[in-house]
Amino acid sequence: MDEDSQDDSSSAGTLEGSPNIDGTQQNANAYQQPMAYAPVKSQVPKVFGVFMMIYGVIVGLFAILGIFGTGSVINDYEQAGINISGLQTAWFYISAISALAINGAVAFGGYETYNYKRRGVMIGLGAVALGFLISLGDTAITGDIVQQMLDSSGEVEAEGFGALIAGVGVVMSIVCSAICGLLVAIPLLAAGNDLE
Repeated sequence: MDEDSQDDSSSAGTLEGSPNIDGTQQNANAYQQPMAYAPVKSQVPKVFGVFMMIYGVIVGLFAILGIFGTGSVINDYEQAGINISGLQTAWFYISAISALAINGAVAFGGYETYNYKRRGVMIGLGAVALGFLISLGDTAITGDIVQQMLDSSGEVEAEGFGALIAGVGVVMSIVCSAICGLLVAIPLLAAGNDLE
């Protein structure tokens, strides 16, 4: 009988297992799961959206002045002895009105980019492409005007100088449009996952 009482007393008063030395567990909630943090959106689209809006508004105001000044520019060319055709006159007005529309599109694209919309970048890139096409027409007309000006003066024999000016204008348009397109695309390149 003594043996039975010893076995009961030894097993009844002991605890088994390993004690937890570290009483505080970090990053654990009631269900013992690690904490998950929400990703923070990049500020790049907001910054470039503001730049696009400022650029679009300021240059758009100059485009409005350009629309009102187009008639006087054509008049000045004709007084200088340069023959401006009807097609060139129409192109001057188309170019001036297009500049206003392009800068309005840049400002609206900046607003959309500021609100993390992917279409804002696409609108901006479309405006840059349209601006490039308009600038190609402008360089062709500028080359013709420069050639007429040199021919009417008769002082300098410069055959083909207008074509050279137009060629330089095309190269400058390509460079400027590439830089503008890259600047507009930076929010898409830097924070494409944050845009909707």
